[in-house]
Formats: sequence, structure tokens, C-alpha cells
Amino acid sequence: MMKLPSNTELTLQLIQEELKCRKFFNSLSKLGLRDSHYQPNLDNLIMAYVGLYDNTDQTFEFYYDIIETHSERIDETSESVIEQALKVYIALLAEVKRREEV
Repeated sequence: MMKLPSNTELTLQLIQEELKCRKFFNSLSKLGLRDSHYQPNLDNLIMAYVGLYDNTDQTFEFYYDIIETHSERIDETSESVIEQALKVYIALLAEVKRREEV
């Protein structure tokens, strides 16, 4: 019987896929290929899993900036993707904690 991933494992996997997709589609955009209808959008799902989904522009901008920054930092190795996904996950959880303390 297959073991289901924990919420943390699932969220990290979603972040990894989002980072790879962003890297790919940003590279296409630099080549002049914009507005692809095939680009997946995992943003809402990821934000919901970390508890950061309040549907405000501020939250989305925070999330977008982190994803963009870390997608630029990945290279062709799987270790790089995992490392950057973990950094994104930690930053998102830190933001959730910060908001809870306010």
C-alpha cells in the first residue's frame, strides 16, 4: 500500500514544481514567448497549504517575490531545486508566524 505524503512533503513537492515551471516560463519569456496558457498555477494551493492564503495583494506580492527570487537561483540539478524549495517553504512559514504574532 502506498503511503500518502505528509502536508509538509506535499507542499515542498508543489513548491519544487512551481519553481521549475517559473524558471522554464521565465526563460521562454526572455526569448519573447509570452502569455502561455499552458503555465500551471500552483500559487493558491501552495499558499493554502502553508496557511498564508488571505487573498490580499500584499500576500500575493510577498509570495510572488519569494518564488521569483528562488526560481532564478535554481540550476539544472535536483539538489538545487530541493534547496530552493526548502528556503521558500521556510520563508513562507516564517511569514505565517510573523503575522500570527502581530
